[in-house]
Amino acid sequence: WTTPPRVLLVDDDSVYRDVSGRMLNMVGCSIDLAKDGLEALQKMSVEKYDLILMDIVMPKMDGIATTRNIRRYDSLTPIVSMTSNFTHNDIMEY
Repeated sequence: WTTPPRVLLVDDDSVYRDVSGRMLNMVGCSIDLAKDGLEALQKMSVEKYDLILMDIVMPKMDGIATTRNIRRYDSLTPIVSMTSNFTHNDIMEY
């Protein structure tokens, strides 16, 4: 990991991005924010991250499709899935 750790926080909820970003900054992380999967992929094309925090339900490109896309060229960066909207079937898919 780099120092400070580089984290990409991907979530379509602006309040969640702001609060989570501040909390991660408080513990010493360097944060980049993305509002959807397409923006996350764009940021990853120019920057390397130590950790990705990925919402599942987002417009344009959801977290599952984004994660699959990332895994085509990056199998090492940890991706933590996050969501507040899920069903039993969603759990099985994630």
